[in-house]
Amino acid sequence: MVKALYMDDSYLREWDAVVESVSQKKFIILDKTAFFPKGGGVEYDIGTITTEDKQVFNVVYTGKFSGKISHEVEKAGLQEGDKVHCLLDWERRYLLMRYHTATHVLSGVLFKDYNLKVTGNQLTTDKARVDLNMAEMDVNIIIKSIEKSNEIIEKKLPVDIFYKSREEAEKEPDLFKLAIGFPHDIDNLRIVDIKGFDKQADGGCHVKNLKEIGTIIFKDFINKGKNFKRVYFTIE
Repeated sequence: MVKALYMDDSYLREWDAVVESVSQKKFIILDKTAFFPKGGGVEYDIGTITTEDKQVFNVVYTGKFSGKISHEVEKAGLQEGDKVHCLLDWERRYLLMRYHTATHVLSGVLFKDYNLKVTGNQLTTDKARVDLNMAEMDVNIIIKSIEKSNEIIEKKLPVDIFYKSREEAEKEPDLFKLAIGFPHDIDNLRIVDIKGFDKQADGGCHVKNLKEIGTIIFKDFINKGKNFKRVYFTIE
């Protein structure tokens, strides 16, 4: 089982690893990694993998396939058993972390104040998109929720990570702000806890304090159909 280092330390930028396998010359499995694979609507990490003899391989995509995190490099050359040093593109990762935590704040406000749940999302380095199970189009709800989210961000609340068993987590249905509810294949859930405000089950990377997010900027609100409204925002 590949160890996903980002689960316990989202700020880890570099680490040593061993190549476990190579497929089609460019898909690399490491024994441990802090590269986040695309998933949950969040974009993937990129960076570099460097061998002991200083050959540098650019990681251009990270995904999860058959339960394993796969790193796509732009050229062939890495071999099973190679000892390597890995380095994240930190600027990209940190921006995605800020967007991800901002989304948790906004979804927390929407759920607590309006009983709205997230039906989908997409977070990139350019903008965030959040889909909601909102019946009627009401842009005022979105604008008010973003304003309140920014007020909460200004409180500089700490963000912690802890784990709960599935049995314990199911006693707190509010841990999931996604309309799909709890995942069926996870026995031990990772919880992102914005202290004094909101807790959500989540497997992604987050900042340690809301002050790192910046300010949420409303961009657009689109009616995609019945119970399907889409919000776009940026951070700065």
